[in-house]
Amino acid sequence: MNPFRNLLILLLCFSQPSFSQIGVNIGLPERGGTYIDLVKENYRWNNLATSTPLNSDEIDASGWPIINAEYIIDFRPVAEWGGFIDDPEVYRLDVSGTWKCSFIGQADLSAWGGTIASISYDMPSNTTTFDFVVSPGSDGLFFIQFDNTQRTDTDPLNTGFTNFKMLRPGYTNDDNLFHTAFLDLFNELDFSAIRYMVYTNTNGSDPIYPIEKNWADRKLPTDAAQTKMNALNKKDGACWEHVVDIANRTETDAWINVPISASTDYIHELAEFFKANLSPDLTLYVESSNEVWNIAPGFEQSVYNENEAAALGISPIENHARRTVEIAQIFETVFGIGSLNNRVQVILCSHKPMLQWWVEPMLEYIESNFGAPSNFIAAISCQTYFSGGEDDGESIADILTDCHTSITNQIDDVGVDLAGRKQWIERANAWELSGGFMSYEGGPDHGGGGIVNIENRILAERTMGMCEEMRYNLEEGFLEIGGKLAMQFTLTSSYNRYGCWGLTDDVNIPDRNYKFQCMKDLLATEPLQIAEEIIDEGVLVYPNPSQGALLFSFNLLENNNLSISIFDPTGRLIKTIAQVDQTKGKHTVEFNSEELMNGLYYFTFQAGVQTAHGSFVLN
Repeated sequence: MNPFRNLLILLLCFSQPSFSQIGVNIGLPERGGTYIDLVKENYRWNNLATSTPLNSDEIDASGWPIINAEYIIDFRPVAEWGGFIDDPEVYRLDVSGTWKCSFIGQADLSAWGGTIASISYDMPSNTTTFDFVVSPGSDGLFFIQFDNTQRTDTDPLNTGFTNFKMLRPGYTNDDNLFHTAFLDLFNELDFSAIRYMVYTNTNGSDPIYPIEKNWADRKLPTDAAQTKMNALNKKDGACWEHVVDIANRTETDAWINVPISASTDYIHELAEFFKANLSPDLTLYVESSNEVWNIAPGFEQSVYNENEAAALGISPIENHARRTVEIAQIFETVFGIGSLNNRVQVILCSHKPMLQWWVEPMLEYIESNFGAPSNFIAAISCQTYFSGGEDDGESIADILTDCHTSITNQIDDVGVDLAGRKQWIERANAWELSGGFMSYEGGPDHGGGGIVNIENRILAERTMGMCEEMRYNLEEGFLEIGGKLAMQFTLTSSYNRYGCWGLTDDVNIPDRNYKFQCMKDLLATEPLQIAEEIIDEGVLVYPNPSQGALLFSFNLLENNNLSISIFDPTGRLIKTIAQVDQTKGKHTVEFNSEELMNGLYYFTFQAGVQTAHGSFVLN
């Protein structure tokens, strides 16, 4: 929340219905595991003889080796392979334990980084099973070698194998498909939607124009992995079947990204698939590719868009608009008249500074060539990231202050671009878009690839202060000014120079990060039973900013002990004010802050079940 705001709303207030308008992007793999079977999310095979990645002549139609091969697993933090670890806390996933492994065929097995044990071959089923045992304290780099392979007992040596599985410790089968800890996050975090852009690997997965991607070429559940498989010429990520499975299991609306190269038949079949399989109670958000304006490496869909536009004799801006309408029309044909802006919501996305340079021209192009944009488009959308600490030597407190300023500057842009969030909302309303303004990605972003001040940038992500900035970004910086749906980026991630986006860095221990707890509070659906006047009055701290004494004003529901704990921006406890046997009613507590240095501070208030928190500034 805004540290300069006097009214510090109770934690309980974040369970109001408006906060159900928060979704999340998920990736593959999630940090700590998406699938029970590691092989589904990790496709790293080498030719055993040459130690080079398998090519298309060395795999079968599903991606399994047809030669002797080596499987590589690497859980190390970035960038340990280069002799430097970005994370100053050197957090490692605990991958110790017994991994139950199996494959169809036979092989001589050896390993590095773990121990092969309990090898067994069952002739009737042609199945080899073994244990891969990892000791506690492992750095997470493993190699498993498959030599003298035979697909069947009548095949010659060096013919490979199929259906290799490597189940996480604690599992004996993968019948449930997804790692329980991954699914459990959606019981703790009541998101309204999931965006599957990273999960399906939208970026850079298209062929070169004018080649189209056909429905028959899509990723299948039966493929050797659900991640990029270059050797099989399948650059997409997880299959659509698993997207629907996650959406239905977690009861969250699905936001999908249609490949820019997808043929008309592909789009039609995709719409048919979701109509037949997605729970009818769920909304389907549909976006054309991802960031087709982005010309950075890895976003080759922008090149496809430019080339297609040139072939059609229109601008890339116009082609993005045309393509979005085309997708909308096909989905409406499948889902039926009246489905658009209801069950199916098509989102027109662009870069946040491009409101007047891309978005307005796209809407005008749609109106001129197809009719009112509101007939096809539910909402316009951009990113809502914030960051700070780009300069060498900036403290964690400085980084958090920079983050706060970054958010504030995005709310109302009065500069050249006129592309603040309020301006996006105004244009969405002017075009009468039923879904208004959405954020397809957002949250703290300390990526970019540079290592300047990387230690403090990572540490800032793990502080209570970053939680507070997330609240400010989502509450006052988006929902309260009229934003409709904010998609957090992302559920989990490692913490490194390329981004510290995740709410946590381990699905197995999500609460190790303040950001996870922050989001849990925002999405809470079961408010505590606290009297209405407490919610209305909140907890006041004043004057704020202050140059000396501070007053905390609040209203106790019942006779109780109370405490006010004060923290610095790193989450370190500075002081606790405790008062016992306080009577029900209004109270004021004075705190002399002269002993503290100037800067930003956070506090928590506790009195029985009453809990509040906020911040204040000393100057």
